Amino acid sequence: MKLGIMKANRKAQSEAITLVLVTGIIIALVGSAYMWGKPMIDKRSIVTQFASATKFMEDLNAKIVNMAGTCSFEGACEETLSLPVPGGITLDEATNSLIYTFPVTQPLILGGGEVLFNTADNNTVARYGETPGVISLRGERDGSGNYNLIFRLRYRELDSQEPWKGYKIQLVRSGQITTGASKILLSYAGPQTQQGAAYNNGDLVLSRIKVQPV
Repeated sequence: MKLGIMKANRKAQSEAITLVLVTGIIIALVGSAYMWGKPMIDKRSIVTQFASATKFMEDLNAKIVNMAGTCSFEGACEETLSLPVPGGITLDEATNSLIYTFPVTQPLILGGGEVLFNTADNNTVARYGETPGVISLRGERDGSGNYNLIFRLRYRELDSQEPWKGYKIQLVRSGQITTGASKILLSYAGPQTQQGAAYNNGDLVLSRIKVQPV
């Protein structure tokens, strides 16, 4: 049972959720730009950056899920993606997440927590058939008083009761991910099974994906 099939029966619902959320956030960005009196070129630039970064995160997730579901042995598959907006991408191994951060010129969605893009379910374990990758967005002010948008792509375990197993995409560090990277290289690192390690006490089947800046 391949992990890439997990998203199939939720695709239409996820796309609908994404469309509504993205449209709403773009409207909010434009409104914020007007409120802060920025010139039209700046408003368009922020919306363009946001839209480009959103598409990048969706493409990144799609490539990782497809790689996990279709590749059969280590080194069989490889993909490279360029960051659409200058910033940085890091691997948070503690949360099994890729985090893409870039600066913006206005204080957008500060203090509002994370906005989910492709699912309304942010649980750490979900049923088999749900999306394995959760895309979210938040804004924050850094120590210098500048504003950043922070996209997160987190992979969670999917619980299967027939058979009693868990399935998870595991992100693996390959080299050092730094803020200077303009591209990210993905490669399939092979499968791994951990006996009795699933949430339902069955075997946990990992599809390991290496991530590396280039």
